Amino acid sequence: MIKHVIFLVLISLFGQNAFSQTKHSYRSPLNIPLAISANFGELRPNHFHMGVDFKTNGVEGLTLYAVEDGFISRVKVSPFGYGKVIYIDHPNGVTSVYAHCSAFKGKLDSLVKMTQEKEQNFEVEIYFTEKDLPVKKGDAIALSGNTGSSTAPHLHFELRDTKTEDALNPLLYGFEIADHKAPEIRGIKVYSLTNEGYQIPGKSKYVKVTKGQFGYYVGGDLISIPSDFNTLLGGIGFAVEVVDFIDGSTNTCGLYGSVFSAERDTAFCQEIKRVSFDDTRYINSHKDYVEYTVNKRKFHKSFKTDENPLDIYSCSHNNGVIPVKPGDTLAIHYKGFDLKGNKSELKFKAAIQPGAANQTTSIFPSWKYFFPDSSYHFQNDQVEFEVKALTFYEPTLKNLSLKGTYSLGDPKTPIQQEITVKLKSPTKPTAKNYLAVSTAGGRLKPLATSIEGDWLTAESMYLGSFSIKTDTLAPTVAPLNFKETDLATAKKRLTWKVLESQTMLVDYDLFIDGKWVLLEYEEKSNYVFYDRTKNMTGTHELLLIAKDRCGNVKEWRKKITFQ
Repeated sequence: MIKHVIFLVLISLFGQNAFSQTKHSYRSPLNIPLAISANFGELRPNHFHMGVDFKTNGVEGLTLYAVEDGFISRVKVSPFGYGKVIYIDHPNGVTSVYAHCSAFKGKLDSLVKMTQEKEQNFEVEIYFTEKDLPVKKGDAIALSGNTGSSTAPHLHFELRDTKTEDALNPLLYGFEIADHKAPEIRGIKVYSLTNEGYQIPGKSKYVKVTKGQFGYYVGGDLISIPSDFNTLLGGIGFAVEVVDFIDGSTNTCGLYGSVFSAERDTAFCQEIKRVSFDDTRYINSHKDYVEYTVNKRKFHKSFKTDENPLDIYSCSHNNGVIPVKPGDTLAIHYKGFDLKGNKSELKFKAAIQPGAANQTTSIFPSWKYFFPDSSYHFQNDQVEFEVKALTFYEPTLKNLSLKGTYSLGDPKTPIQQEITVKLKSPTKPTAKNYLAVSTAGGRLKPLATSIEGDWLTAESMYLGSFSIKTDTLAPTVAPLNFKETDLATAKKRLTWKVLESQTMLVDYDLFIDGKWVLLEYEEKSNYVFYDRTKNMTGTHELLLIAKDRCGNVKEWRKKITFQ
């Protein structure tokens, strides 16, 4: 009865839009009406979306503003990830983050360029004290852009707990977005589970959900579940395929919250208010990973494993694992909702077919499976694998080979943290050697490798087959917006295509008449560019040097007359 009362209270609160939002007088980071293309907590590969993506009308160069008084505590420039990004610490214990900028403004811009020139490197990261770069609410700090791993112009904006660095849902902090659209329920799955929340292989069932005149439903308002989904070691659990939409956008957004009940007892709830960066990769445990990667469906589980530490589950009874026995019929009620109180509901009966339950008492024998709570170490005179505890999300088939082919696990299986791989080289290894892993689809991924004696060592975020490779080929460099034969140009920006076929580009420098100048790198498009100063005219010698991880170097040299 207590659980039933809790469920009714939750329903009442959500129906009244009575969320515990922390109101604050943050100003907008943009001077245009706020519209988002992605919200906080959206399901992404290997991570939750840790902020909101504000649209910039499809263009770069809009002025970005500090949302509150504070000081710039950190700035980073990278061809990867957040690209050019600013972090501002505020007195209220919150840090605001502005990512994918095209340029910085004022004193910050000068300090970044000075540091780049001093270190002779495009990629820099600088930390500041509160006395270095104070800002006032509304100060212009940067221009919006598309740098780093961004695929289109926008502002990726975050709020973080300054002390813990947990990402906070910005839409809980006064950034108002028009939203009158309820979440959309598309499907539901039922799983046979152990008490720990582990999925029993081959025991799941997908059912399509349809939206009708009176709401969402499944065919016949009934899901029939095989009797052997019931085990001596657990019960059943459900996951719901659900997405959300925001006014003025066709982009699919992530689900904010849900409540799942069986027989009017609350079994599981979620609300995505904050996510730790240390835990964000546990999204691979929260979502149905196979459905996401193979079928492109976004299923949120209404159950969890013992090892899942995500702080998004506002209630969880028995990990969301529902005990059943053959012949049972349960009344199921699911409610998905957004921050504006828009909600969608699904009700049906779950009928466990009469018959024999699964009597197996050892579903995952230890000789056959890796377990999430265990560490592992395998070694012979040719190979060594080190696996830390809490690497796996579910019991995982070992698929271990230490002879001939050196492999660990299935490359399609995600892991939470890196495994250590060591292979002994049949010949004396050199800097040109590196370790690679064959990932899902047979793609070969190079790994950052160290050499000690005859052994090559690397950390890998992928399972699969590991091998020693050799890279003796230098990167290629070719003009992109001008011709190799050009002796003169009036262009303000010179761009080169730089390709590295095996490992990765680790250094790229441009010298004009022997002096280092800033060369910027767009990794996602494989090009570098130089913006010449206004007073640069006449004939100058350009030397572009590109270097890969194995030390292979390409030099491109030419004399050009600037007009």
